[in-house]
Amino acid sequence: MPLIPDVEIMTIGDELLYGQVIDTNSAFMGQELGKLGLRVRQITSVSDRADEIVAALDQARQRAQVVLMTGGLGPTKDDLTKHVLARYFNSELVLHAPTLEHVEGIFRRFNRPMLEVNRQQAMVPAACQVLFNEVGTAPGMWFEDQGTVFMSMPGVPHEMKYLMTHEVLPRLQQHFQTPAIEHVVVQTVGLGESFLAQQIEQWEAALPPEREAGLPALPGRGAPAPHRPR
Repeated sequence: MPLIPDVEIMTIGDELLYGQVIDTNSAFMGQELGKLGLRVRQITSVSDRADEIVAALDQARQRAQVVLMTGGLGPTKDDLTKHVLARYFNSELVLHAPTLEHVEGIFRRFNRPMLEVNRQQAMVPAACQVLFNEVGTAPGMWFEDQGTVFMSMPGVPHEMKYLMTHEVLPRLQQHFQTPAIEHVVVQTVGLGESFLAQQIEQWEAALPPEREAGLPALPGRGAPAPHRPR
């Protein structure tokens, strides 16, 4: 695996495609991944259809070495992600006892009956490493297959953020030994973009071509043309 992998974010759910829910998860993940120096190569949104999820996984592994998924892990019938991942990795669903105990504890605390669909939240593909979800009922999952890391998290924002902070980012940092990156934002006031471009022209000219344009050199074309602000 490369020391600094490319990452693809995949959000799963019809509600995202129809605009019923705004995708704030990708923004959070992109910001946090950038702090580790990880490049998000693409963000993909997929419907709750098994064939489309599989197709998206096949395509993502061609572009990235890490695929981060959110959504489709709830207890309802349209939540297919876990079942699709089990088939995708030729695995069966097995009971994860610590998750079951955690889910049962949640229902006891709220004094609510626990249904069979809630118990099914503790069923995970045998091929995965379970990412314990302290703030919800659906655990996260880590898979490794042919040099690619796949991780699946709930789409509920506060659950995703918990897993990203406590499980996903530390594991990625350890797995790939990524450097820490500090991003500095400089805000300007009262200066038009064209005038600002003149003031930073020497700084831009000193950047390597691939850093300046954000693109590798095309085969047979040499270095890409420098990108300049308007």
